[in-house]
Amino acid sequence: MTYADLLGLSVLEAAPQRTRVRAVVTDSGLNMHGTAHGGLIFSLADEAFAVISNLEAQAVAVDTHLSFFRAAKVGDELVAVATPERVGRTLATYRVEVRRGEEGEVLALFMGTVSRRAREG
Repeated sequence: MTYADLLGLSVLEAAPQRTRVRAVVTDSGLNMHGTAHGGLIFSLADEAFAVISNLEAQAVAVDTHLSFFRAAKVGDELVAVATPERVGRTLATYRVEVRRGEEGEVLALFMGTVSRRAREG
């Protein structure tokens, strides 16, 4: 079982121009305030970032940043939508918006940069 499986993350779409990953906030994903734990939101965004950045190359993160705007509660469906900001030969930067539902408000914004290289074999 992977970490993504443990958290109940599921890939809805995986394409180089747009990748979407989904999670539903459960009781086990709450913080001490009764809202979605920041680690859950980060993990959701990071999974979308990992999927999109590894579609066309072998990539590893070199920098990430997450800003929280709004809280999520039990039962909320969260969708992380990853899109490329700039993809170069050795570095690529992606934007990931974590939304409440498919088209809902943005709860958090993740920016990440990867070091990339051609796949071996």
